[in-house]
Amino acid sequence: MKTLATLALLLATSTVAMADDAKVLLKYKFDEGDLIRSKIVHLSTVETKIKGSTQTAQSRSISTKQWKVEGVDKEGLATFVHSVESIDMWQKVTDRPEQRYNSQTDQEPPAIYAAAAQSVGIPLARITVDPQGRLVQRKQLGGTPSGETQILPILPEEPIAVGSAWYSPDDLTVRAGNGKQKHIKTRQVFRLESVTGNVATISTETQILTPIDDPMLKVELIQKLTRGKVKFDIAAGRLISQQLDLDETIIGFQGETSVMNYLGRMTEELLPGPPAKVAAMPAAPTPVAEPAKVAEPQEPAKIASKPTAPRRLDGVPTLADPATKPVEKDEEATEGPDLD
Repeated sequence: MKTLATLALLLATSTVAMADDAKVLLKYKFDEGDLIRSKIVHLSTVETKIKGSTQTAQSRSISTKQWKVEGVDKEGLATFVHSVESIDMWQKVTDRPEQRYNSQTDQEPPAIYAAAAQSVGIPLARITVDPQGRLVQRKQLGGTPSGETQILPILPEEPIAVGSAWYSPDDLTVRAGNGKQKHIKTRQVFRLESVTGNVATISTETQILTPIDDPMLKVELIQKLTRGKVKFDIAAGRLISQQLDLDETIIGFQGETSVMNYLGRMTEELLPGPPAKVAAMPAAPTPVAEPAKVAEPQEPAKIASKPTAPRRLDGVPTLADPATKPVEKDEEATEGPDLD
């Protein structure tokens, strides 16, 4: 019996070792006519201290991104049209009133969200990517042009084993404190952390390769300094979800005592099925000879311009509350815009 138990243990151990050493091919798979939809959430809190004055800006945006695949050539290059189905945006800055806009419920956006509102429900760009997710071509069709050079997590060209890493280089152009432009070399580091069933877990981190001693350059680059995890469906060739976190502090960007704390998170989650039908906003009533009586609308509640205590809204991170700072999610055994 001991011999059988020992043999079973050895077989189990060897199976795990083989699984760890086995290589897997990761690549995106698209078919003509595919409709790929995902929910994207951006949360950020930026606290700046300059000459004894402190200002906090919080923002939250929720959007539904849609990619409609127009075709895939024999080399696997996929071309799709990018659009945004809906947006729900919120912003609060110290000593200023909140700004809100929901494209599904609000008729008129505030000025700060006017451009974003005009980009909803129209083709924004025609994009071509290769099977590794690299951007091959982008043609702007509407909305505000985007300078992003990476729209998908990059995958390796060859099969890889768990623990292996690969890199995606990028060159950024930013403006220094003296007003001059400077080219910064960066790279995105990816690593295959685990494979459970058909789900690959990939870690990602941005590294700045060009030495930087100007704090203003760091301010320009701060939103690029993310790290996080990606869940990828190997069989379907689809991104299941991703979470990118940012937690950076910059000192001396406007005087020796100036400080900027930036806390942010971006999450993306694949949505199943076609978009749900949303009732159109009601049109203005047509005048008639004897209009029906309508109850007087209630006066909206007044919002104090200077709340006495910080307000947290649906998980918007608050620097003063460490409980809301981004934390690593526990790995699960199985798991399933951006406005350009």
